[in-house]
Amino acid sequence: MSLGDWRDISLILLSLEALVIGLIYGVIFYYLWKGFRITTIWLSHIGLPEARRYAHLAKTYSYQYSKKIVRPIISVETTLTRTTRTAGHLVPTPKQRTRR
Repeated sequence: MSLGDWRDISLILLSLEALVIGLIYGVIFYYLWKGFRITTIWLSHIGLPEARRYAHLAKTYSYQYSKKIVRPIISVETTLTRTTRTAGHLVPTPKQRTRR
């Protein structure tokens, strides 16, 4: 066999190797694409509406319970502020005495 024959055989083997590797990647990308399509359909019909519903529930519960927790604190602070301002208007402070 001459050098030209070996060259032709090696070109055929290299092209077969490239074809096999290309087919393997092609099959992998085909199933990935198919999986992405299935996932997209599932998300648009089932997944995202469920997630949206649970997010709304979490928002509603957190809002309700934060209101229940904060309401007494705000009422105490409001009462304390009212009392302090009322006492400040009834009893003159040293600053008010010096202005006379």
